[in-house]
Amino acid sequence: MSTDSTPYAPRIRYIELLERNVSNTTRLEIYRDGAQIEPTAATYTLIRPDGVGVVQDAPATVLGDGTLEYTHPSNHFPTTINLGEGYVQSWTATISGEDYVFRRSVAVVLRRLYPTVSDTDLETEYSDLGNLRPASLSSYQTYIDSSWYEILRRVRRTGMGYEYLVLTPEAFHDTLLHLSLYKIFRDFHSSLGQAGNARFLDLANAHLQHYNAEYDAINFVYDENHEGRADEPNKRTRGRPVIYLTAPGPNRFLKRK
Repeated sequence: MSTDSTPYAPRIRYIELLERNVSNTTRLEIYRDGAQIEPTAATYTLIRPDGVGVVQDAPATVLGDGTLEYTHPSNHFPTTINLGEGYVQSWTATISGEDYVFRRSVAVVLRRLYPTVSDTDLETEYSDLGNLRPASLSSYQTYIDSSWYEILRRVRRTGMGYEYLVLTPEAFHDTLLHLSLYKIFRDFHSSLGQAGNARFLDLANAHLQHYNAEYDAINFVYDENHEGRADEPNKRTRGRPVIYLTAPGPNRFLKRK
């Protein structure tokens, strides 16, 4: 392996989720100096939590833009394999004649959680967004994706749970919508500046407030046991619990709405 200290940057925005009992394609992009690196060769390894290899040092495909790709056949994740966290991916990429190893955490899951927001939802809120979109963009998908991964990282950081065990993706809809609009209008303001249009900064700040309020109000149906069905169908799990910093008041036994 290389002893070179060049800090190449693998684009890892979130834990990799691989679904059980189906074929899974996983990819990795590597960057340096604002450009994507094109390795000349690569291998791929996936290790289970008990240290046993699902696949070890298998040849990975290097796509035309330098993206590394490996496809797991469905038999790599049979119904007998353990679900959950603790799996580790290792990509060994040959760059300028040296081998570099990039690792990423992996969870094997029944199903991924997908976002429910698209350009259609954004333009429902602001009908002129399509006209305001820069010519360099065909959609606002980059903002939506950035917001989605940020929300998922926050879910894990704040101890809300594992997003792939949530059975109600619509629970994150308003949170994702407002964060996406915040990022869009903040970028518009950054590009135009105060002299361009202060309205964009006001809209960005308004949507940031809505985002934080919606995030605190998230509640969902959860599958704690990895069974693909609700643990308690008529009970919704609140994302952020209420924490009392003083003794409970006289109405402490009233149900929280």
